[in-house]
Amino acid sequence: MYWTDWGEHPKIERAGMDGRHGSRQVIIKTDIFWPNGLTVDYAESKIFWADAKLHFIHSCNFDGTGRRVVVDGSLPHPFALTLYEDSLFWTDWQSQAIYSCNKYTGDDRREVLSDIFSPMDIHVYQKSRQPLGVNPCGAMNGGCSHLCLMSPYQPYYTCACPSGVQLLGDNKTCANGAKELLLLVRRTDIRRISLDTPDYTDVVLQLDNIRHAIAIDYDNIDGHLYWTDDEVQAISRSYLDGSGQEQIISTEVDHPDGVAVDWIARNLYWTDTGTDRIEVSRLNGTSRKVLIAEKLDEPRAICLDPVDGYMYWTDWGKQPKIERAFLDGSERLVLFNSSLGWPNGLALDFIERKIYWGDAKTDRIEVANMDGTGRRILVEEESRIPHIFGFSLLGQFIYWTDWQKRSIERIEKHTGRNHTFIIDQLPDLMGLKAVNMSDKEGTNPCASDNGGCSHLCLHRPLPKGHLCACPMGMELIADGRTCVVPEAFLLFSHRTDIRRISLETNHNDAVIPLTGVRDASALDFDINDHRIYWTDIYLKSINRAFMNGSAMESVVKFGLDYPEGMAVDWVAHNLYWADIGTGRIEMSRMDGSSRRVLLWKDIDPRAIALDPPRGYMYWSNWGNPDMNTQSIERSALDGTHRMTLFSKVGRVNGLTIDFSEDRLFWTNLDNKVIESASLQGNDRQQIIHNLPHPFGLTQYEDFIFWTDWQDKSIERANKSNGLNRTRIHGQLDYIMDISVFHSSRQSGWNPCQRHNGGCSHLCIAHFDGYLSPVTHHCECPTHFTLMSDNTTCRAPESFLLFSQKNATSRISIEAEDSPTMVLPIGTIRNIKALAYDPVEEVIFWIEGRKGIRKAKPNGSGVSQLVQSSAHSGEMQPFDIAVEPFSRHLFWSDQVQNVINVTRLDGKPIGVVIMPTDVPYRPRHIALAPHHGFLFWTNRADPSSIMRSRLDGRDTHVLVPGLTLAAPGPLAVDEAEQKLYWADMDLKQIKSIDFEGGNMRMLADFMIKDPVGLTVFGPYVYWIDRGHDLIERMLKTNGQNRTKIKSRVNLLTDIIAAEALSLEERGGHPCGGIDNGGCSDICMIDGVKGVGRAQCSCPQGLQLSSDERSCTDPPTCTHDEFSCLSGGTCIPLVWHCDGQAECPDGSDEIACPDCSGFRCLSGQCISLKERCDREQHCTDGSDEQNCPPCSHAEYLCETDKKCISKQQRCDKVRDCASGDDEDLCSASATLTPVPHAASSTNYTISITVGFIVLIFIVLIVLVFVCKRKSIVPPDDDDCHAIALTKTSSLPQPPKPPRGKGVGGPLLPSLAPSSLTDSGPPYDRNHVTGASSSSSTITQYPPDTLNPPPSPITDPSQCGGVGGGGSTSPSTVWSFRPRNHHRHKRRAPAAPALHNTPYSTDVESEGPIYSRPIHTKRKQKYHALQYSDSQDTLHPPPPTPRSHYVMDGCGSECPPSPSTERSFFNPLPPPPSPVNHSDC
Repeated sequence: MYWTDWGEHPKIERAGMDGRHGSRQVIIKTDIFWPNGLTVDYAESKIFWADAKLHFIHSCNFDGTGRRVVVDGSLPHPFALTLYEDSLFWTDWQSQAIYSCNKYTGDDRREVLSDIFSPMDIHVYQKSRQPLGVNPCGAMNGGCSHLCLMSPYQPYYTCACPSGVQLLGDNKTCANGAKELLLLVRRTDIRRISLDTPDYTDVVLQLDNIRHAIAIDYDNIDGHLYWTDDEVQAISRSYLDGSGQEQIISTEVDHPDGVAVDWIARNLYWTDTGTDRIEVSRLNGTSRKVLIAEKLDEPRAICLDPVDGYMYWTDWGKQPKIERAFLDGSERLVLFNSSLGWPNGLALDFIERKIYWGDAKTDRIEVANMDGTGRRILVEEESRIPHIFGFSLLGQFIYWTDWQKRSIERIEKHTGRNHTFIIDQLPDLMGLKAVNMSDKEGTNPCASDNGGCSHLCLHRPLPKGHLCACPMGMELIADGRTCVVPEAFLLFSHRTDIRRISLETNHNDAVIPLTGVRDASALDFDINDHRIYWTDIYLKSINRAFMNGSAMESVVKFGLDYPEGMAVDWVAHNLYWADIGTGRIEMSRMDGSSRRVLLWKDIDPRAIALDPPRGYMYWSNWGNPDMNTQSIERSALDGTHRMTLFSKVGRVNGLTIDFSEDRLFWTNLDNKVIESASLQGNDRQQIIHNLPHPFGLTQYEDFIFWTDWQDKSIERANKSNGLNRTRIHGQLDYIMDISVFHSSRQSGWNPCQRHNGGCSHLCIAHFDGYLSPVTHHCECPTHFTLMSDNTTCRAPESFLLFSQKNATSRISIEAEDSPTMVLPIGTIRNIKALAYDPVEEVIFWIEGRKGIRKAKPNGSGVSQLVQSSAHSGEMQPFDIAVEPFSRHLFWSDQVQNVINVTRLDGKPIGVVIMPTDVPYRPRHIALAPHHGFLFWTNRADPSSIMRSRLDGRDTHVLVPGLTLAAPGPLAVDEAEQKLYWADMDLKQIKSIDFEGGNMRMLADFMIKDPVGLTVFGPYVYWIDRGHDLIERMLKTNGQNRTKIKSRVNLLTDIIAAEALSLEERGGHPCGGIDNGGCSDICMIDGVKGVGRAQCSCPQGLQLSSDERSCTDPPTCTHDEFSCLSGGTCIPLVWHCDGQAECPDGSDEIACPDCSGFRCLSGQCISLKERCDREQHCTDGSDEQNCPPCSHAEYLCETDKKCISKQQRCDKVRDCASGDDEDLCSASATLTPVPHAASSTNYTISITVGFIVLIFIVLIVLVFVCKRKSIVPPDDDDCHAIALTKTSSLPQPPKPPRGKGVGGPLLPSLAPSSLTDSGPPYDRNHVTGASSSSSTITQYPPDTLNPPPSPITDPSQCGGVGGGGSTSPSTVWSFRPRNHHRHKRRAPAAPALHNTPYSTDVESEGPIYSRPIHTKRKQKYHALQYSDSQDTLHPPPPTPRSHYVMDGCGSECPPSPSTERSFFNPLPPPPSPVNHSDC
């Protein structure tokens, strides 16, 4: 067989068809560059080849001798070649044709076929092209079991085996598969590599839905391989051939990082760094059980020793460690916790009793005894293991994957020597497992009949032996082997966890595997769906999950302070809770919806208990003991019919009801007793006294169960007399609440059980006599109104909204005697201002420095409307206001000092107020849409309150600065045509009419920091951040001043949300769906109610002749300036001349300071143009009062003649006295530099030298710090890269090094201008593969010769690099539809194939980030603001975004989530294409 090679050393080779070692030889290696086509002449025993670079076709004998020229170097671009009889045929890429010629002489050249797009291979279909011959493989396949390959040597054939399979000793039969395998996980596929043969060919398994595989293990018994995938969030298995694929664990899987097979007990173990658990199940995924869920930070690799009964795992969290425990999770022991960083890989040597591990941060492979002794370093060379991840041991070798080197490597396990690369340059490498296919050694008692266990058999070291265990929700009965579902068990909250204890079999507690429990307090359950509910004091939330710990969620997480009591209404499916912090009892549906405040006055609730069948609610008030407010009360389930059962009872907790005896039990923390009474408040008894510190309490059958903080115990006793006391559990600190999970604790019925009683929201069952014969009624969430049908609810239409720093609350105006409600909007972090759209019922707010966001009051539909760019100093919203008729949002920008308009759907309109010759600084704004007015505070010096039309025109001062100090929030009353404002320095609230008359003082005392103001009905409402309160007063005279809400901290704004009827909206000329027919701004023109729509435009646009649409202003000539208001062109020399010629004064806006010479006319010219005898100022002032000669001339001493300085010391006397040649040195040709200038230059030279020295030192430091970094290309420069023939384009200079994103774009940048070496071709662009795909396992690091490629017209690709045309038709037109004025930016570039930073560099800030997505910043009319500050960092171990928030910093290891983008040290192989974009 013969082949061409156009690599770094072009050549033609041949070898036997069996590839036998020694048969390979180079036959042509000189005068060859791009050998493309190759064909064999069997009759003449010759080969012919075409060279696309040297443009010829040559031939030679089979052994390379007898080389001769067939066609000389005149062929444009020959590619494929074939032969028939005496003729050669070939394809040509450049001429896109097929040609032929005589094979001996090259004569008779002719075109066979033309106009072929990209002609590739070519063959002659004829029998003679495949001549018959002796075939030793023809009979019985040569006796070979698999492959029979022809050979040039006797016996002229060779038997061969599939890749990875060995040929047995008879040299004819192949082994039954590989004996030793390497199972390899890549990000999106799984491969197997045979270790039996030296070629190490990887074979991809045909598996589906592999998106981010991480860990892998293999079961030798039944041939299954198991892997984890943290994008699919599942653990799967299949056979080695890819068949039988199935997911075995697919619920409650977050980020499974490690997996291990117990091949003896037939169990599967895994670690999950998302849930921070170690779990076990049967190999088919059944009988799942959490083994360890405490004190795990980031568990990763896991290994099992099932013979001895141990498991080992690594944890790369804040305190990295390697731990060991029994296979049942008990007897946990830290083996190593020092000198560790990112212990990623772990392996066990069962024969020598050793444990090996690889650390990606310390760049070490270490070994120790399995008991933790004898620790030593095996390999400590960072150049050999820059980032180890997967890790395995087989026989005498340790195998591992390396992310940064993209390789699989191995060393000898005793010495660390014999370092070998198994696979090189394969990206996306994750875990691996080295397997001996015949190794099935070891046994333990679980091997026989599952150890007699019904579910899980977990072996432990002797003498303990094996243990039977049950999956979550089941318990072992007395035989210690059989698992059953218990009828009843205790639940109790224990601050950071929730546990259960069997009441039927034993008293062993089990932790329910819940994540994120910080301070669990109240606890209850719902028997209907086997969920538990609990309050978390630290998180200020109410949460729920199934009994096995799955589907955990927060159902109430807003507006809670200290929820210490909670109870479930299992009949109506409602949830009740008592919050001692807010002083409320509230209820909601079980999912947290339809939230309603029941009691909020004269209450200090603690414990709460429900009796849904009878329709009662009971609670305890701790209150003030001096005021006799400590009591037990009862009410209906809606909080009505409130009555006190017992007063002066002390601090009562643990309320529980005995439904069989109709009695109420409680613990008394002050008297240290447990008491009971009838549900009607009679027959009060002490059951147990002299208890150290009783707290939680529950009842089941004949017993009461309670917790004691001082004894740290759970006890039980007879519920009637307190006898038969038994300790259930001890040594437990701070057991908060306790409950018995049994159906008898939640029985009974009421009408709300069926279809929620027909109610749309809440159903309330009645007690006997409540409203006989009515058995139930419907209720609504707080502030909602029950409709006339008494079943459905209507949302509030008019209300007040006020904001605190991280919350927005609603106050009902219709029902003043109602509580405030925090709205469940979950993305609020730092509210600055509020606005409300009554049409779509949407809240808008300024979110700190992140722009403007919006959401529905129920928390849905959260989205970004305007993205701020405050971090770059370009824009920062200050105040907002909604114009509901034209559907516009007005907002002021405190950076650009403008007022912008944006549609409520996010489409920007433009600027309506901007600084002109008047120094505007707009801040607070208010709208009067029925009058078409925009009011705003101008915080320039002096401050003022301004009024303009909604389009910014007709601007004038409404309230001058003489009466103001620091005008703050504004409010408008359109009905009375009044404007209200608060002065933040004068501490006053005033009003004035729309025309600037009738100014009135409303309040000027007891005001500290008024930051919000609004008008609703007859009142003015305001918030005082200094006094933490909300107040109101009559808007006409300031009387009847009342505190609405006090002790509200961090107040930021308040607005009135008023209903807008369809009639009112339809009556406004801009209220239609077409915005009054206007393309941009629509406002009323005239008096309220009788006006018509008036269309207008933002700054920079003008109204077209149809008086509806906005267009660009007339284009001014190149020597004219276009005024921003449109329609006016002035001479360009008038721009920034110190005098405003534009009607809007825009020609004098943002003018630079004159660093040259300022003409008397106001122009600014260069200093070099001063006194140069040419007039540059329009008034000629640059040539006034000038010396006789210009600065570029020399003044002769005698005749006062001016000559050029170049004539000074030029050895020609130009002055009459010849003084121009005096004092000249022999070599001087210029006037000597004065000494002062020399000193200056000397100082500058020293300064420049010092700066250069600092720069060199910084470069050295960066080089040292980034000892393993491979820096990615600049994103902006990437945009300009095109795969072009380097000779076809001019090469611009290299961009400055060290430039970050936002550097200048080079519109025709070729690859060689960005890299020092390497080919500008990309083969993967031909196949569609990404740069990190591995359709080719290995390729040369650098290919110096570019490949043969057709000449492709760059115009077919739309311009070099896909950057777009530069023709006049595509030049950006100026349409300054800006939210603010800023310099035009070139579009950001699509990122090239990323090259990684070293993951070991710790000094460059946080290293966790998602892959970078470059966003394009456009001109205003298409602007999408972005506050993204992504930087390229190594990724986290698993794709969990909270690592960034957790402040992991440089201590976190890199991740399998994004390593494709970061570890790409070499370019892809070359490609036969010139423009990949084509």
